[in-house]
Amino acid sequence: MGKQTSYRESVGHRAFVAQTLEKREQKSRYRDISSDEKVLVSNYGAVVRKAREKRGLDHATLALKISEKKSIITSVESGNMKPNEKLIKRLENFLNIKLMEEVEESSSSYKSGSKKNLTMGDLINQALEDNK
Repeated sequence: MGKQTSYRESVGHRAFVAQTLEKREQKSRYRDISSDEKVLVSNYGAVVRKAREKRGLDHATLALKISEKKSIITSVESGNMKPNEKLIKRLENFLNIKLMEEVEESSSSYKSGSKKNLTMGDLINQALEDNK
């Protein structure tokens, strides 16, 4: 009676949520395909803290300089929160540090294409062959 329904209301809440999750999953598929994938370094909090202290900045000053909340900087340094891509870029640029590292494909002596599971004997044989 005079009120235009939104797309979400016309489709229904469950259908809308399902469509949104499907779109999100499709976006993440493309991220998984990339061969030159970079990941966050394991000790990112310590790296950020050392760089901040090296410049003589406190949490509040750094937060102000990169347009972020002080609590976010504190959480990142303590390792309680992983920074998103935008924050990583701002920290890397301002503090002149590297928080992302390339992931290398792990190479092993057995063929990854084979579906055969390795037994303990196979592992021992591989270790003996490698030591020769």
